[in-house]
Amino acid sequence: MYKQSKFNLYFENGGVTFLYNSHTGVFVTLNKEYQDSFEAIRNKNFKNIPDQHIEKLKEAGFIVDENTNEYQIYEYLTNKSKYSNDYLGLTIATTLQCNFRCPYCYEDHMDSYFDEDKEKNLVDFVFKNLEGKRDLSITWYGGEPLLQLDMINRVSKQLIEKCTEEKINYHFNMVSNGYLLTRNVAEHLVNENKIESVQITLDGGPKTHNMTRILRNGKGTFNKIMDNIKEICDIIKVNIRVNVSQDNIKDVHELFPILLENDLNRKVSVYFAPVTSHEGSCQSVTESCLRTEEFSKWETELINYADRLGFDMGKLYPSNLGGSVCTAVSDNTLVIDSNGNLYKCWNEVGKDHLKVGTLSDGITNNERYFNWIGWSFPNKCYDC
Repeated sequence: MYKQSKFNLYFENGGVTFLYNSHTGVFVTLNKEYQDSFEAIRNKNFKNIPDQHIEKLKEAGFIVDENTNEYQIYEYLTNKSKYSNDYLGLTIATTLQCNFRCPYCYEDHMDSYFDEDKEKNLVDFVFKNLEGKRDLSITWYGGEPLLQLDMINRVSKQLIEKCTEEKINYHFNMVSNGYLLTRNVAEHLVNENKIESVQITLDGGPKTHNMTRILRNGKGTFNKIMDNIKEICDIIKVNIRVNVSQDNIKDVHELFPILLENDLNRKVSVYFAPVTSHEGSCQSVTESCLRTEEFSKWETELINYADRLGFDMGKLYPSNLGGSVCTAVSDNTLVIDSNGNLYKCWNEVGKDHLKVGTLSDGITNNERYFNWIGWSFPNKCYDC
């Protein structure tokens, strides 16, 4: 006997019946015959259902064996991902300093850089933790990582040589504000440092962006960043993050006509992220922050707006994450700041009292480390 999956979403729109399973990632339309079969299974009426229908619905994950505990399976996949020993993922803040002064930034911009000793400790730490690994993922971060391009050059060269020698797959990416990312710099990052993609933030159109993504002297940055994106999008994958707050929701709409005018449709990807208030940070912009429910409504509206204009937002429905969760709760990922401190969460970088260890000593704050790693699904998730 079978039952419908707890991960099914069944709905109708425009006279068409849709069925989506958030575990398998399968998304289909149902014709009348399959609708009848699926409805019969939901009502535990298994008479006269074609074997082919049972086979196809089961293959897609829409129905499962009656005794299957799907949450148990997902817990297994999550733990498998969390505790995998095949992969090492590191986010490295080359410096805590930045050429921007965004009012919602959660970091304290200190003059902190990797000196020669800390750089050696970083390479030694990565080499030591690469033993037995098949994959290495590095995200260069900051502050603004390009303020320390020479450091990225030196470290990347050693990591690439090591991975090539040990036959370890490597993937290097970057989070940058984009202001210094000229074509020459991008070509260097791709050819010498094997950077595959870069995330750049645009806070809507020029009006609101130039109030929040500002240089140290308070001047706006939209036009410079837009020019850089146009210059580099053919040689490196550009992911544009749009921070959405109470203050810029309306102006975010202005971004898409500009992207279209600059011939960036299908050349860049765009996604939205809410401005949120983190512990010990963002307090000056708390009133601008959006709750998840508020953000989700605006996100849907913005995606529909972009679609109406003809801007390709890519595949919009959620895909199966295979049990993957936030990197902060995974045993195989760490954030490293330019003081040589180790953290579990990006939002804590540079806050000395929140570190879990150092490059030279390894994990020293076991209580904090295992508090992150010990995360499990909240009880409310089992009723969702």
